Amino acid sequence: MLNTQYSLQSEIARQQALESQIAQLQTNISSGIQVHVASDDPQAAARIAQIGRQQADETVYTTNVKQGQAITSLLDTNLSGVQNALVQAKTLMLQASNGTMSDSDRQAIITSLQGLQQDLQNFSTQTDSSGNALFVKDGQPTQIPIGSNTTVAAADSYDDVFGSVTLSKGTNAGSTVSIDDIISGAIAGLQQTDPTAQRQAMNDSMNALDDAASHISMAQSDLGVREGRFNAASDALATSATDLKAERSGLEDTDATAAYAEMSSKMTILNAAQSVLASMNKVSLFDKIS
Repeated sequence: MLNTQYSLQSEIARQQALESQIAQLQTNISSGIQVHVASDDPQAAARIAQIGRQQADETVYTTNVKQGQAITSLLDTNLSGVQNALVQAKTLMLQASNGTMSDSDRQAIITSLQGLQQDLQNFSTQTDSSGNALFVKDGQPTQIPIGSNTTVAAADSYDDVFGSVTLSKGTNAGSTVSIDDIISGAIAGLQQTDPTAQRQAMNDSMNALDDAASHISMAQSDLGVREGRFNAASDALATSATDLKAERSGLEDTDATAAYAEMSSKMTILNAAQSVLASMNKVSLFDKIS
């Protein structure tokens, strides 16, 4: 009698375990997730948590990269405008140096140079969509995190771009001047009344404009390197996002086909076990009556 009672209790416990397993499979299927708590699969849960942290970090990095790409794109357009303005200024100075221009023609060139000077000043004060300066005047540009222990500056330094052209020729060779001073020097040269002084000033100005154009070309090259780093980071983050999503899905998501097959198998076992238990109960009750 004791053995029969023990067998009944053991069978009831086994069937309860089956019911619990079937309920868990139903939850997994309906939710699409098979690891709900760490105890479901400790190793998988630990890796899923690690992936989640990495995905959160890379979401921030991706946002930063997009911001950096937007800023460097604006800078690219801006520096191209600066370069074009310098080329126009050099062309005007060449026109003025032919010695056949009238005072009114020379004044027209001065007026054009003043317009270009204003354009260059406008370029130097441009901002991004958030109102931040593209050319930072106080301190160095902010370094933008784009990966673990990896940062890139999107903006430029005003002094580096507009304030530090090294002159290679002329009376001031070796000195460092601003682009604004170079344009001012060109205007002042045209305003000279002494022909010899005017010629020397104009030659110095044209050499300085060449140096400024070369200086901006170097700034464009440096910007191109930074743009390349942002683009490479964007590609790497996109690849990582795909890989992490796939890995997390493999660990966390329910394989519906396998889960349905397992649940069907367990339900078949449970139904059969319940039939056996019902028979055992009938026998036990008959024994008691007897």
